Amino acid sequence: MPLFVALGKATEEGRRNLVGLRQRHQAAVRRAEQAGARVVASYALLGHYDYLAILECPDLATALKVLAREAAGGNIAYETLAAVPIDEFAQLVEEE
Repeated sequence: MPLFVALGKATEEGRRNLVGLRQRHQAAVRRAEQAGARVVASYALLGHYDYLAILECPDLATALKVLAREAAGGNIAYETLAAVPIDEFAQLVEEE
């Protein structure tokens, strides 16, 4: 299944709403699963971004749906990237 990397920045509202983050994250994981996606991993970051989520989704539309719905909550803004495992990428570029 395709992988998507979502880099998140907390909004001003999100920085004020850190209490209850665990419960909101667990609910977001459940919503992603209900949409047909799987949260592979989630991290809090130091630096330019505040959060990293790695999602497995059947397609781009599912990834967009899941992340747009979460961003609509107002606590986080995402930058989303498609990710290809390095072995798969190597195979693609080595094909003739």
